[in-house]
Amino acid sequence: MENALIIIKEQVVEANPKEIWKVITTPKYFKEWMFVPGKATDENSFGLGSKIEWRNDKDIVYLTGKVIHFVPNQKLVISMQDISWKTEVPKEAVTYEFHLVETSKGTKIKFYLGDLAVDPEGQLWYDAYNSSNEIGAIEQLVKHNREKK
Repeated sequence: MENALIIIKEQVVEANPKEIWKVITTPKYFKEWMFVPGKATDENSFGLGSKIEWRNDKDIVYLTGKVIHFVPNQKLVISMQDISWKTEVPKEAVTYEFHLVETSKGTKIKFYLGDLAVDPEGQLWYDAYNSSNEIGAIEQLVKHNREKK
């Protein structure tokens, strides 16, 4: 396989894991923080086995995701599959993940995306996500939700 295209980002956010978890697992918030927003196939619940679809401008699904690990307030792993990939990849091969660890200063969010080398446009996606700031968008949404209370 070509060089791995894996993105790993970490940031401590001044919030507890429960506040962050609500933002990353509630479908109505996806468009607020996802760099490329997906849509949950079931808007009312999100958990192990939940499915997410990404659609193009012609409303055609080009990327699907399925939650394969779900540990409330700690770990979310979504396995990805794109129609442009020559073969179906194993469920752990390309993942979109969030890991939350409570610290004395808030919650450390670890974001993981990869391995995008399987995608014909993997380098473009890698560059785009590497320069995106989903964790910062999550942090802003958590702050906004606090202010509404």
